[in-house]
Amino acid sequence: MHKVKPILIFLLLLSSSSLIRAGTLLEAYQNALPGMGYDKLIILHPDSVYTGGLTITDEKVGIRGNGAKIDLVGGSYIFVNGESIIEIDGCVIVKGSYGLHCEGEVSAYITQCTFYSNDIAISYMSTVGSIEVYNTIISNSNQYGFACHEDSYRILHYIDAYANAGGNYMEFCPG
Repeated sequence: MHKVKPILIFLLLLSSSSLIRAGTLLEAYQNALPGMGYDKLIILHPDSVYTGGLTITDEKVGIRGNGAKIDLVGGSYIFVNGESIIEIDGCVIVKGSYGLHCEGEVSAYITQCTFYSNDIAISYMSTVGSIEVYNTIISNSNQYGFACHEDSYRILHYIDAYANAGGNYMEFCPG
């Protein structure tokens, strides 16, 4: 009986946390709980592949990838808009129309990620917030590696961008 209690407690904690392996990124988001100052703290399992995209509007969301792969299956993307904060750490993000696309009053922090084989790896079209990208690989995009609005505030440190068909960095100048 003494051995059964710890096992039951462990299973109860596991079933109520966002540590459960999810098939889609949306399921991981829906199962995530608040934590560390985020409205949703998504903790991905390192041995899992999460498919599909996600839309975040007016929320503070953290994604702790632990090396997990997010396969955007050839067309979806992680879209962040409104007054949002997104922090992504330790993810491999592949095969999206965008890996990450931000519009509105968005602040984005990307660390230790790999964006591979997306149409555009990171698109930041906000002129109000900021984007900071650190220690990240951006490669083999069909168009651009990192694309932003000319008036956006961006900090890029230790980015390894290469083999992006339209260029590694692109600044859009409207009008």
